[in-house]
Amino acid sequence: MTPKNPVRRTAKADPVPVRRKASGPRHAAPAGRSAGRTLARLVGPLVLVILTIGVLVVGAFPTRTWLAQRSTAATAESRLAELDAANDAARAEADALRTDSEIERLAREQYGYAKAGEEVYQVLPPARDPVRVPDAWPFGGLGTTIER
Repeated sequence: MTPKNPVRRTAKADPVPVRRKASGPRHAAPAGRSAGRTLARLVGPLVLVILTIGVLVVGAFPTRTWLAQRSTAATAESRLAELDAANDAARAEADALRTDSEIERLAREQYGYAKAGEEVYQVLPPARDPVRVPDAWPFGGLGTTIER
């Protein structure tokens, strides 16, 4: 015959050892435990500092690139402003060259043209110094200067 209510067998756990309170002040701990707690307290802030530095390093590279691009853009804009000013000056000169008075002025100044009945005088530049000739052998019979 088999019993109707079988008894289950369970493994009994070992009894939990009772810790005895250490005699002496409560805050005093063994040397090994104190160092472990201090290390545990420093790990969290250390990880936070390392992560912050990592974020700054990763964030600094795009910032540096952005600042370089901003500087390049400012240089390009100033160059564009210079070119626009030069284009405006050239446009004004081209517009002036379309007038008869400007064409006449340039023909008189640059080419020496004159109207009928006018006389044009050309002023020559001052004479250059004469060429100095050395007293060496092939030049002995020429004298000291040659005038052109």
